[in-house]
Amino acid sequence: MSLADDLRALDIEVLTEDLHAWGHDETMDLHESASLVARPRTTEQVAAVLRAAHAAKVPVTPRGGGTGKAGSCIPTPGGIVLSVDRMDRIKEIDPLDRYAVVEPGVVLWNLHEEAAKHDLWYPVDMSSGGSCLIGGNVACDAGGERAVKYGTTRAQITGVEAVLMDGTVIRSGGKLAKNVAGYALHHLLIGSEGTLGVITEITLKLVPLPPYRRTLLAAFEELDTACDAALALDGSGLGPSAIEFIEQPAVQLAQEMAGEKLPHADAAALLLVELEGFREDDADREIEQAAEVLFEAGARDVDLAKREQVWGVRHTVAEAIKALPGYSAVDAVVPRRRLPDLVRTAHAAAKENGIEVVCFGHAGDGNLHIDFIRRDADDPHWEQAMPKAVQRVLAFTVEAGGSITAEHGVGLLRKADMPMQFDAGTLAAMRALKQAWDPDGLLNPDKVLPDA
Repeated sequence: MSLADDLRALDIEVLTEDLHAWGHDETMDLHESASLVARPRTTEQVAAVLRAAHAAKVPVTPRGGGTGKAGSCIPTPGGIVLSVDRMDRIKEIDPLDRYAVVEPGVVLWNLHEEAAKHDLWYPVDMSSGGSCLIGGNVACDAGGERAVKYGTTRAQITGVEAVLMDGTVIRSGGKLAKNVAGYALHHLLIGSEGTLGVITEITLKLVPLPPYRRTLLAAFEELDTACDAALALDGSGLGPSAIEFIEQPAVQLAQEMAGEKLPHADAAALLLVELEGFREDDADREIEQAAEVLFEAGARDVDLAKREQVWGVRHTVAEAIKALPGYSAVDAVVPRRRLPDLVRTAHAAAKENGIEVVCFGHAGDGNLHIDFIRRDADDPHWEQAMPKAVQRVLAFTVEAGGSITAEHGVGLLRKADMPMQFDAGTLAAMRALKQAWDPDGLLNPDKVLPDA
């Protein structure tokens, strides 16, 4: 019997035909043909897949919703894609202790909807929330638009169940605010991109759902002024839940896609600001105070806006980029005071190499999405110019004390750049950890760590 037959005998769904969709994520130009896809429903079935693959020395690539942008779930040739998309149960919502226990295949916004029934909220949010899976969020330590107030996925996770490559099931953490017994293995699994274990259950914190949200759109004549205003607002004590940055070229690209003029499209930069509260009077007062802070910091215009309209502008930028013939996303993070320098470096790199760039992202936490874009699919200049521009931006990012990836992960896309950020000793410690957990190197091989 073949490996596929062995898995089917265990009542595990196995796909061996029409697998193109399983060979890529949203990373441009990264694709590898999958040969077998396993879609288990339980932890026991995940363990069975891994035990069988371990015995046959077949590599396994865990996969969530395929919305990543670093190639973390690109299959290994001849290996198994282990998709958690059928493990989609919300096992428990505890409204008293404010925790949820979920399987990795739960869609992010589905959890939002279920938690809202208890006046609770899982505060990780992002534009892909309607399709990304929580298991993938945990594996890549996703950040998103609310990280300035609530932190990334790591800050929300208190426990996980996972399966190691040999089929061993491990558990770490749980529904506890304090727990210092033993090693916090769940913190190793968060952000490990499926290279250490396959996460099969997640315990996460919920917060009270704020019933009132207020949104501002602020326009600035100067890039530096906009970034300084973001710092001023974050330091004001008002606790904004989002401070998003959109520069003029990004707004112009969004206008082209939307086919209409967007608010303050002539400004050098826009800040999208959102605050939330539990009493309407408090929310109204604080949004007025936030507008005052932005005006004092140099805003040209500050408008109280409809949430749908303003977030529509922000999300249209990302959709417009994905609709182009080509793009290369740099997910950089620097100390927030260096954001203007990062934007200027990106534009200098684009100009030097004769390509275009647009910048937008999370000004509140210093995370900027720098997208070098390609309008002509047949442009012969792109393939040589784009990598040079990317490398200049990454070099500046590390020099400024930042990281080559903030929330997209390393995957295949950035693994060769890891030595820019980490010294040999640190990389050796990471390899030793991988060796200890996966001695045969079968679990999501060739991701995260640079080739030795």
